[in-house]
Amino acid sequence: MKKFIAVLAIAGSLAACNNSADSSASNTKDSLDSTASAVKDRMDSTTDAAKDKIDSNTAAKKDMVDSLHKNDSTKK
Repeated sequence: MKKFIAVLAIAGSLAACNNSADSSASNTKDSLDSTASAVKDRMDSTTDAAKDKIDSNTAAKKDMVDSLHKNDSTKK
């Protein structure tokens, strides 16, 4: 989330400091749209990676619990 805010702050400062006489609102909007799209893509990939890691950790823990139950039932 901090990275997202930092990217938006940088994009906002670049847009605010743009003193070019040739620039138009559409160029600035396109630039902000592309920046927002890049940030969204990065957030999606980070979220997907985190979900994959959580899923793999959950599966590993489930396997450990299952093996403990299996070993526990053989002792009786």
